[in-house]
Amino acid sequence: MREKSWKRKEYETWDEAFRGLAPMIRQQSVRVAAYTQVLFLQAVKLHFGANTADGQERIKGQYAELMYKCGLYHQLGKALVPPEYQIWQQDFTEEEAAVYKKYTTDGRLLVSNLQERGARAKQKRGTEWTERPTKNIPWLILRECCEQHMERWDGSGYPYGRLGSDISTAAQIVGLAKELDRIAAETKSEEPFEVAFQTLVAASGKAWSSELIEVLKAAKDNCYAVYCKYIHYTRTIPKTIPLVERRPDRIMGLSYRPMASVEESYITMYEATPWFGGVPEQPDETESATDLRDLFARTNLVEDLSWYFLYEATDTLLRMQNCSLRLEGLLLELPSGFYQLGTQLQKFNTLFTDQPVEKKRLLLTVPFELLRSVSKTQLEIIGRYLRNGICLVVDDFRPDEAWPAAKLAELGFTHARISPELYQTPEGQTAIQDLRLCGMTVLGKNADSPEIFAWLNSCGVQCSSGMLCGISVSEDEMILDTLDREQA
Repeated sequence: MREKSWKRKEYETWDEAFRGLAPMIRQQSVRVAAYTQVLFLQAVKLHFGANTADGQERIKGQYAELMYKCGLYHQLGKALVPPEYQIWQQDFTEEEAAVYKKYTTDGRLLVSNLQERGARAKQKRGTEWTERPTKNIPWLILRECCEQHMERWDGSGYPYGRLGSDISTAAQIVGLAKELDRIAAETKSEEPFEVAFQTLVAASGKAWSSELIEVLKAAKDNCYAVYCKYIHYTRTIPKTIPLVERRPDRIMGLSYRPMASVEESYITMYEATPWFGGVPEQPDETESATDLRDLFARTNLVEDLSWYFLYEATDTLLRMQNCSLRLEGLLLELPSGFYQLGTQLQKFNTLFTDQPVEKKRLLLTVPFELLRSVSKTQLEIIGRYLRNGICLVVDDFRPDEAWPAAKLAELGFTHARISPELYQTPEGQTAIQDLRLCGMTVLGKNADSPEIFAWLNSCGVQCSSGMLCGISVSEDEMILDTLDREQA
């Protein structure tokens, strides 16, 4: 068990005990209290538990305020242990898990002692922790909610593994409220409340009585209102509202191809590539930005198209952030003509104001061939982007006497993507070493065999796309695939 310097306190007031909880537990308890009251009022309307003496006695409208307090104080027993044992950790030892779970029975004892107020009550209590019997229904409801809210209908809960109607009706409501909040607060999803709701509904007749789940269904809208009220105190954000309209019939968009760590083979980021539809008589065919480069230049569309894709990419990044995905970012392939335009720095500032994403997570490609022929003015524009925190990646890098790795680093580049033509060659190995010696992160592309991945790994390349990583997918598929992987 972990070393402790914490000293157990004796609490004399409800407020003092509540302040003894960790801040995260206090915030959670406030949310659970709100859910509890909503569910309780609905339970009264539907006569939940009316076929049991317990329900007939406790599920009454006069106890609505009391049930709010039950939700607020249901974890009060955690105030009797150090803060590090108040929040469940996956790496708890068996002994630590037992310390954690004991908060339910300790909570009942603490509540029963707090119900006996005043000096005379303190004198009666003495130093021994015992529960004084009572027939006061509100007092009993509070005690039962503290002790039994982690019990489950199928007997799988704790502390005693109570089964079915042996669990207090009020405690069942608090337990459901707590689980609704826990799943909604921890789930990686754009619709965490809906995920939590459906998860609980799926457990009807198992962890939860089917009668109680009907209460939840009827109270769904009011529970969602609670979720929205306290959204900023949880670890999730509501569904992203994109700035780029994704119509089913649009003629352009981005496809996403995974890039995997060459060392550990997990997907670390995605490369985003523009596609264009509208091929005559071939509705399912698309063309790349490279295919249409001359058309864009001739019709002065480079700037408008570039910003369309920049906003679409940051929409996707915002979805990734809101889902708390463990991805480093997106590598966006911009039309090469973008860097031949005048400075777009003001538009970049507006972009990152409109979409509050981390700049470092949006990486933009700059073709190495463009750098080799760039004018002094264009080079200054690229330098301004780099100095202002725009992450540019030298794409298809090849050794060049006029553009060595040191010059790229001096200009402000931090990333380069090696040309596949250099794979498994001495020149490629030297080029990667030079880039890394200058402090640059090296990426790969189109690696199509385990041997090439092994070679990239041996040279110190961070990640690469390729046949082994996966094919290009849509934005929705990318988000869902990543969520599935991280929750597996």
